Amino acid sequence: MSLPLYRLPADVTKLGEHGHRGLWYDKFCNKWRRPWSLKPTPGEQGSPKLAWVNEVIGMPVGDESDVLTYAQRVERLVAACGGEVVAVVSKSRFVTGLGRSHPIENGFAWHPTLGTPYLPGSTLKGLVRAWVEQQSLVSRKDLTEVLGDGGQTGSVALLDAVPLAPVRLEADVLTPHYLPWDANNPPADWRSPTPVPFLVAAPGMQLVCGVIPLKLDAAEHVATVRTWLVNALQEMGVGANTALGYGQFVPDPRAQGTLDGWRREREQKAAMATPEGRWRYRLQGRSEQEVLDLVRTELDAISDSDEKRAFIRAVLDTGWVAKWSRGEKNFAQTPTGKDKLKQRARAILAAAGELGIEL
Repeated sequence: MSLPLYRLPADVTKLGEHGHRGLWYDKFCNKWRRPWSLKPTPGEQGSPKLAWVNEVIGMPVGDESDVLTYAQRVERLVAACGGEVVAVVSKSRFVTGLGRSHPIENGFAWHPTLGTPYLPGSTLKGLVRAWVEQQSLVSRKDLTEVLGDGGQTGSVALLDAVPLAPVRLEADVLTPHYLPWDANNPPADWRSPTPVPFLVAAPGMQLVCGVIPLKLDAAEHVATVRTWLVNALQEMGVGANTALGYGQFVPDPRAQGTLDGWRREREQKAAMATPEGRWRYRLQGRSEQEVLDLVRTELDAISDSDEKRAFIRAVLDTGWVAKWSRGEKNFAQTPTGKDKLKQRARAILAAAGELGIEL
């Protein structure tokens, strides 16, 4: 019997370690029974459909390096656009794409390149709109201005939500189906249900969601939409079967810390590329006494004019020099005395004047 399968090399019998699990699951089902059926044959134990679902749940989906790199690109894109990212994690099973055509009847939505579950930005936008309308937070006109409607572009966009790490999948099952039945032979409790398996993402799936402004004056709306999104994910859920508790997401502080760390690392790297940035970073978090000690040891030691100018500006930006010039310390625990404070202030101000730094 010819099976409705793609022609494969003879040695390709299963998905490789780095293969696209979604492509394999959607296009290469090999559990067919005669004649092109996925119903168990007489005497066969188990379900061919469930066996195919089990083909893709043995290990987390998505290459760890690729998934992480993609998430980092999303974070960089959002930052470059002046937007905000939020990390969420699923409290319950999550499924989307059940209505897609598939041999086992229930489909699944896969990211086209990562081969993982994901949430399209259009889905998130629809979710936010539904939640805002349910809460009656703003007028329809204001909501349309922010999110758009029909042919009108909004001022804020929601990007596809992608995983931060490989995703663990599980098999689930629906059992409300009684077959065959008709008007004269209705379903009833004494009949045996027909289980229908489907694929779900296990609880604990981390997603990175991005909100970006589409207009120059839309920055004020970004934080608002981010808050709406988090509330909608918590209260309404997203994906299929939300009425049964699927698709519940909450903020993930640990993952958010990872995203914020990427941003800080990038900002630090950019700052360290200039003398002023390096000195700002070096003075960041230092006590008043430590800065006074640096003025004493570094001001005359720095020979390069650009480096000295950067150091002086960084010290002036602390806002402490004004009090020093009056012999006052900014913090009670600073041990330096009145005369030394005035001396450090005079040295900084004199050097600033020599280098033409505006005070």
